[in-house]
Amino acid sequence: MSKYGDIQYLIDRPEPSEIFLKARHMAGSQLQDQFNSNNNKSVNSSYDGFKWIKAEITYPSFDNLTFAFKNSIFSVVIELIDEKGSSFSKQQRDRLLEACEENNLIPCTFKLNFKEITNNFLSRLTGDKNELDYELKAIEQGWNLFDARTNQKIDPLNLASNERTRMSKWELSNFAIQVVRNDIEKEGNQILSFCDLPEVNPQIWFKNKKEETGWVIVKHSKNESEKDYKEWVGLEDRSPQLKPFDGYFASVQLIPSVGWNGVSEFPTDLFRGDGMYVNYKGLERIYVS
Repeated sequence: MSKYGDIQYLIDRPEPSEIFLKARHMAGSQLQDQFNSNNNKSVNSSYDGFKWIKAEITYPSFDNLTFAFKNSIFSVVIELIDEKGSSFSKQQRDRLLEACEENNLIPCTFKLNFKEITNNFLSRLTGDKNELDYELKAIEQGWNLFDARTNQKIDPLNLASNERTRMSKWELSNFAIQVVRNDIEKEGNQILSFCDLPEVNPQIWFKNKKEETGWVIVKHSKNESEKDYKEWVGLEDRSPQLKPFDGYFASVQLIPSVGWNGVSEFPTDLFRGDGMYVNYKGLERIYVS
């Protein structure tokens, strides 16, 4: 069992609610407006600009949105507030704080007021699906971000660090999965879903051009000797839900562009904002359904 949930990431996952999807869209749009506004300004950094690290829905996950500025990464959970309290539970908070501490992320909440509307009985009666029976409104204009540890307002412009910072295990896993996702789609296949938590396997579900569904174990490796799929052969025996689908293994090696001699010697540490080379040779089949 993983601290993030079930250790196996299955193709069947909970469908997000309409309210969550709308809240997430509002949060993403408001943050993107802030990105656009501030990315037009010059700041003293060689890696200027806000950028999304993760804007897709993943499950399971410790956050809902993730973005970076300078050498800091902000992990955002959407929090709905009404007269009864907050949707941000203690369990969710603990999970977010633990993951952020382990991976050097800044834990945030994006707060939205939630209010039920009781005067739209007629629209329900007539079946007008465009009329919502609730309303959502951001607590504040601008960033509307609050530190999940202290509940104090935060401004990424003031909080982001220029300090040289090593990439965390979660970042390396997220980047490796992105490499494999891009390659799968480039080959004309469809990504069904993915999960970027290092402890949850498999990471990707996809459908190939023949409409056949498959799963992929994605691992970031530091060197060639770590590129071994054998550890994952037989995963389907431990998780029978995987057996109806073909299984693959993908190893992604990330090499810092600074300090590499072009042959074999290179520094193993990867830092945020640095350039890197990607050594990825495609999917290896490890199970045939």
